Amino acid sequence: MSADNIKSSWVVAYASVIGNGHVLMNLPCQDSCAHKKINETWGVAVVADGAGSAAKSEVGSDFVARNMAHCLQEVVERRGWPTAADLPDEQDWRREALKVLQIVRQRLEQFATAKEYKIPDLACTLLAVLYSPFGILTAHIGDGRAAYSLEPGKWEALIQPFRGNEVNETVFVTSNIWTTEGVDIYIKTGIVKEKIRAFALLSDGCENGSFEVNVWDEENQKYHDPNRPYGKFFEPNLKGMLQLSKEQKSQKEIYSIWAGFLKDGSKQFKHETDDKTMIFAVLLP
Repeated sequence: MSADNIKSSWVVAYASVIGNGHVLMNLPCQDSCAHKKINETWGVAVVADGAGSAAKSEVGSDFVARNMAHCLQEVVERRGWPTAADLPDEQDWRREALKVLQIVRQRLEQFATAKEYKIPDLACTLLAVLYSPFGILTAHIGDGRAAYSLEPGKWEALIQPFRGNEVNETVFVTSNIWTTEGVDIYIKTGIVKEKIRAFALLSDGCENGSFEVNVWDEENQKYHDPNRPYGKFFEPNLKGMLQLSKEQKSQKEIYSIWAGFLKDGSKQFKHETDDKTMIFAVLLP
């Protein structure tokens, strides 16, 4: 986990906490996250969810989250984008994001070789955003969820998580996706060019408590995933974040409060078997 203390107009909470299943099985928390305030305009947030089947996925997720945050910071420092008018178009951003993702993947390969790890043992998904008051740039590989709000009470999905044909099937940074065709299919990027009120990134351990993900379709007689954020989850937490800012809580205090909330702050979180990561950022009025 990484952060700095540059003053900004956002209040941000972020934490990764171990799930009950990993406690029972004596496994480490395989989720990781990174957040950094880059300057007065831009910040970067990253969530990486280690694959449960990969032997060293907690190492891979930590490496990927930190390196992705660092590389995206370098993009902002090079490109700037000080106003909404300067934001890149979809193609320009995709080119930048793919360069960064390929650098991170190459660094992970070098790290694996140096540590004598097998690259599949470091498998993790990746969800990253660059954010400003006037827009969000997204890049992701695999599942996880992200939400954003432009106006009070209204929350929308920021990404569409990748789901394979099998239950819980997804792709990872370490998967065999780095071909021309694979990049087009499995690596997703996007831009929201609007005044952002708040956003959240989360690993799938948090999705059942904060998203509508498994709804019965009476007409087709099957479950489907509408990928809809619960406003009743996000709005109260948004107000809580503003209150923490009003009380002038330090980033360390906010982290501690947020980690406690993800651990057992709701019935769903309390009984969740999977690791839980969420980054929640709110623009101060």
